[in-house]
Amino acid sequence: MPPQQTNITSETEVDAARLRRDLSIVLSLLKRYWRAFRERRRSPTVTLQDLSDRELMDIGLTRGEIDYITPERAIDTLRDRATALWSRGVM
Repeated sequence: MPPQQTNITSETEVDAARLRRDLSIVLSLLKRYWRAFRERRRSPTVTLQDLSDRELMDIGLTRGEIDYITPERAIDTLRDRATALWSRGVM
């Protein structure tokens, strides 16, 4: 009796092709997300100072409140106060 022939090679080839296709889809998605991430990082950021009064009003802020909520401004204010104290000889 001749050995029984199986179709293992064709099934393996189909599985390998399916795996390559799935991997290429995942890789293309990752590339697309990475490009979008890099593009987003390159685009200029809008600060609260750049917004118009109307846009600030839409989010419930006034221009005078910006100094109280942004950490950069708070640090600048603290630094300015400390500089003023040093210049008066208090510290």
